[in-house]
This record gives sequence, structure tokens and C-alpha cells, in this order.
Amino acid sequence: MKLISALTAGTLIAAGGVVAVAGPAMSSSGLTTRCNGTADGVTIPGDLVVPRDASCDLTGVTVTGTTRVAAGGDLVAEGTTFQGAVTVAEDGYVGLVDSSVAGRVTSRQGFGVTLEGSSAQSLVTRAVEGSQVETVTWVEAGSTVSGAVDARAGELLLSSSVVTGNVRGLGTLYTDVVDSVVDGTLEVRDNVEGGVFCESEVYGDATYAGNMSVLQLGADGPVEVCEQMSVWGGDVTVVDNEAEIVLDQNIVRGDVTLTGNDPMPTVGPDNRVRGTVNGIPQSEAEAEAEAMVAPQELARSVQKAAASPMARTAVEAPTVESVLEREDGRRAAVEQRTADAEAAAAAAGPIA
Repeated sequence: MKLISALTAGTLIAAGGVVAVAGPAMSSSGLTTRCNGTADGVTIPGDLVVPRDASCDLTGVTVTGTTRVAAGGDLVAEGTTFQGAVTVAEDGYVGLVDSSVAGRVTSRQGFGVTLEGSSAQSLVTRAVEGSQVETVTWVEAGSTVSGAVDARAGELLLSSSVVTGNVRGLGTLYTDVVDSVVDGTLEVRDNVEGGVFCESEVYGDATYAGNMSVLQLGADGPVEVCEQMSVWGGDVTVVDNEAEIVLDQNIVRGDVTLTGNDPMPTVGPDNRVRGTVNGIPQSEAEAEAEAMVAPQELARSVQKAAASPMARTAVEAPTVESVLEREDGRRAAVEQRTADAEAAAAAAGPIA
């Protein structure tokens, strides 16, 4: 990132007026810094605010208070420490690289929150009624979240990361967990584009319910290339989905329930289940029981039932191809937003 300026505690000298600090009547405990520009290698005492439609680009900075990004504002940071919570308003954006947040990160239908090699106490995304903003919650590239990740809007992605608490994707576009570890529970409900669980581990119970489009659970394809086994430490419940469901390459330490899904799931030969399997027709279950040894081997290939017309009044399930195209397009949009934020902050002028 192009981070070429410095802040000083209490006084900011701006070339181009890129940052302003609250007036001297405010005590140091209530100090608020407004950032529209760049800062490098300094400590910002008190709170940080990125104004509406402003761009703030930080590197090697410590913010001792809370951080707020107003509607349409952008905050990009590298090697930066946020000692308080971070909140993002509608269409605001926070992109963190090699940074840490001691408190909760909350996005209210922001353009998005992306963590790359970064950490946060917890991560929450909420929808704003009537908002048309497409939002992302991405935790990637060795990031860690010590509490929960709870998204109720947009896209939820965990990639090569660790979440110590529970993960919930409720009413999101999709919930993908790739090459990641979830120490708590995993709950994926009412996702329009379904979700992927690939080469990952979850140690609590996992539930997939009411989802559409595609659920790729452990299998190699159709959305992601997955070559390694996935581990499920508790029960796995996959119920009442109207999605193409593929389960393979899984080690499940609890029970598996597959009921109420349309079309029927496709279950590959490389699953090992230590508990019971619910939702297989009785004749198939009996035949398998004769051939299985503990842990149970789900060695079957169930042909998907012909998909009946699904009664949806609001939205049709996307195809696999459209899911892949949309993910690629969204990543390009996030990269462009980051580049635009860096350019706008630099254009506002370095701080002498």
C-alpha cells in the first residue's frame, strides 16, 4: 500500500488538509481523529473516524480507541493495530492486511470487510433494510478470529484461516469454508448460492438447512477443487435444502442426517462416519450395514432424483457456472475498491 505520511498525537499538520483532529476543548480521553489521507508509523490516540466518502490509508499505525467508517468511506490498513472495536456503515469498506483488531468488527451492509493475514476478536455483518449494497465478509490468508463470525448478508468466505468461535452464515449469498479450521459450530441457512466446505475442519456440530443452488461438502467439485479429506468433529445435519448436494472425502465423528433435500444428495465412496447415518432408504442402509466396519463407510453413489420444479417466488437458484462467475467478479470489484481507496488517500496529500 502507498502509505507515506505521519500523524502526531494531538496535532496534525496537513498538506492538502487530509486529516483533522477534534478541537482543543475535547479531552485526550475523548480525542477523535478524522482521517482522509495517509498515515505511517504513528500512534493515533483516542478514536478514529473515516468520514463519508473519504479514504484513509494506514501502515504501521496504532489506534488506541474505536474506529468508525462512515457510509461510503474506505479504510485500508497494513501492519496496523486497532485497540478498540471497528464499525463500518452502509457501503463503507475495511480492508486489513497483516493487522489486528482487539475488539469486534461490525459491518452494517458495508461494501465489505476483508482480513488478509490479520486478526480480530469477532466479526459481525448485518443487513440494512432496503439496501442494495452487495457486501462481503472475507477472512483469508492465515487470518484468525478468536470469537465468532456471524454474517447475515452478502458473501461469507473463510480461506486458509482459523475461527475459534462459532461460524454462522444466515441468509447470506453463500458460505464457503476452504482450507480452514472452525473450533466451534458451523451453521449455514438460507444461502441463495449454497456453500462449500473443502479441506477444512469443524469441531462442533454443523448444520446446512434451507439452502439453494449447490452444497459441496468435502467433495472434489463442482465448485472448488478439493484433494484432501475434511473433518467434522460433531454431528452433520443437512436438511430441507433445494440444492445440488455432493458429500465425499469426509471424516465425521458424530451422526449424519440427510433428510428433506430436493434433489437427493449424491454421497461419494470416501466418507467415514463413526456415528449413525439417517436419511438413507432402509434397504440401502441394511445393505451397507453388512459391508461396513467401524468407523462406518458410506460407500454408495446415489443418483440424484430428477429435480422437480421448485416453488420459489423471489429468486431462482443460480447455476454452478453463475456462482463461479460471480465470485470472480466480486473479487475483482474488491481489488478495484482497494486500489481506488489507496489512490484517493494518496491524492489527498501526505501529512508532513
